[in-house]
Amino acid sequence: MSYYQVARHSPETSRPIIVIYTDDAASFRKVLGSPADILYPEIGEEQWQQWRGSVNKVYLLKIGVLQHAAAHFPGNLLFLDTDTIWQKDPTPIFGDIARGVRYMHMDEGALATGNELSRKVYRHLKNFQTRIGGLPLRIQPTTRLFNSGVLGFKSEDAALLPEVMQQAEQLYAAYNKHMMEQLAFSMRFAVDGEPVREAASYLVHYWNLKAMRPVLIELFERYAGQSYDELYARASRLHIADLHKSEQAYSRLPGWRRAIRKATGRRWRLPSFDL
Repeated sequence: MSYYQVARHSPETSRPIIVIYTDDAASFRKVLGSPADILYPEIGEEQWQQWRGSVNKVYLLKIGVLQHAAAHFPGNLLFLDTDTIWQKDPTPIFGDIARGVRYMHMDEGALATGNELSRKVYRHLKNFQTRIGGLPLRIQPTTRLFNSGVLGFKSEDAALLPEVMQQAEQLYAAYNKHMMEQLAFSMRFAVDGEPVREAASYLVHYWNLKAMRPVLIELFERYAGQSYDELYARASRLHIADLHKSEQAYSRLPGWRRAIRKATGRRWRLPSFDL
């Protein structure tokens, strides 16, 4: 819905096809319907499981999804996690992708000097090295980590996806942390082509607000069938972007300050919502 809001002044002929990969298309159709520019590929249970890779990780599903999209909907691909909200028309991103530019959500910095988790990953993997597709790949102090809530590239680049999968599986085997999939994308995309660009200025990726899921489910179930404008207005009143920022600010507090706030009943929580 947020896409239709930010792109409402763009010519319909320039708008992309929206392909929703889900194991519950019926729930999406209740809210979004089945207009010609929204497609719901049928993916069998066995295929979903296969896409989880040999390490059986849900994070690897997007690699299989992108391979399927490249094969069935070739062109300029822009993958988004569900927990994203467009704030600007992404037409310029598609123009860049057409010229061979690759996109990810945002640069989270060098592993060696990033946040606490990044530094921990670097300490465990600083001796990691492998060779995939004839290319040497290793963790270095300069290795940068990009968030993979957004992935954009031409469908011809889908040839890289088996290499990303292979590397991700090796990384998970070496250190079982959720971020290994995004590290695999970051490392492989850094090998060739232009530097990865960030899509962060175009959207909000509220990956840190898992507790919003039941709130959004209740909202969309309650008002399913209403217009996109009405649903978007109701969802906007949740102020998800502001909550995302405030939770991040809380998470960045020193551990001792968070401990004090928890002990005094002032830990960060979602507010109550009047849906």
